[in-house]
Amino acid sequence: MSKNKKQPFNQNKYMNDWKKENMSRVGAQYKKEFVAEFKEACAILGISQSEVIRKAMQETIEKAKKMPTSHDEG
Repeated sequence: MSKNKKQPFNQNKYMNDWKKENMSRVGAQYKKEFVAEFKEACAILGISQSEVIRKAMQETIEKAKKMPTSHDEG
């Protein structure tokens, strides 16, 4: 066997490496009943939990961008 033999492409390794480099987790803990209600509400509305959290995060970012900063005063 040759040392230059190419290894087959490993899709899982590629995706895991990409996630490690480009993604980050957001974590929180809430009471079980609250989480169960949230999961049920998402199911009823036909939206993912991730979608709701991402939208809330984006709205928070946009709201913060509209706030004056100490650099703006002067």
